[in-house]
Amino acid sequence: MARRDVDSEPIVPAAAPSIEPPTIDSEGVPDRCLSLTIRADWGHFRRIDRTVTKQTYRLPPRTTIAGMLAAMVGSRRDSYYETFGSDVSAVAVEPLGTIRTVTEPMLGLSTNPDEHFESAGGTGQKTVQVRYPDSTLNRQLHSYELLVDPAYRIDVAVEDRVFYRALANRLDTGTTHYPLSMGLSEYLAWVEFHGEYTVDICADEIVEVDSAVPVGAGSVVPREGVQTRVERMPSFMEADEHGRRTTGFSDYTFTTSEDGLEIRSDEIVPARVGDRAVVFG
Repeated sequence: MARRDVDSEPIVPAAAPSIEPPTIDSEGVPDRCLSLTIRADWGHFRRIDRTVTKQTYRLPPRTTIAGMLAAMVGSRRDSYYETFGSDVSAVAVEPLGTIRTVTEPMLGLSTNPDEHFESAGGTGQKTVQVRYPDSTLNRQLHSYELLVDPAYRIDVAVEDRVFYRALANRLDTGTTHYPLSMGLSEYLAWVEFHGEYTVDICADEIVEVDSAVPVGAGSVVPREGVQTRVERMPSFMEADEHGRRTTGFSDYTFTTSEDGLEIRSDEIVPARVGDRAVVFG
């Protein structure tokens, strides 16, 4: 099954979003989900295991997707991590088209808050301190690996009733509280809402799925001519005294071409969303 290209015909929307949130079973599969596509001209999801070259994940990590959707709703920083907990949320991500990257050199200022930042405050009863980089310092040259024309189909379900209704309303009305970006704030993204879909578990022994598989390559059936790639990405976070910390990682298996993946359903639970097969994680 070839993936849909980013310029394919639009999908007929499903029914209008329900008032009640979906229910997620013990296998992590929801009975309903919201489906959307996020696109941009450029993208960059910085790998946390690299220090010098600014390399990017090929897929948006689950934590990044949660942040994007929270930005649409208008959730406060560090307030939505429980909403996207492993037992109360489900997310599937499908890259659309071929994943392509380029490497570009960029000049930037250091963001070390202890050495290269200056402060400015206001006057009056309430003083607001603003910290900003010293623009007189020399720029530093870094190589950034960028995604070219990234596009991802995302299927999401959360059991938080308030968040689900707010997200469904934002998607249905085509509005967002904060501007969306594909990783870096400079790479603004736009959203296409496909609707709310019912989800059914696939019963076949071997299932060809459109989405990435969030459990590594062990359940993927090798196919001649189809190259797979595995990336370990942050999936879950929680707030702490320092702001936030990562509490869980997942190994996502995917292809960088337009080919889908075949998986064994006895090792992982694939699900049917409309005319597509996906794996929630």
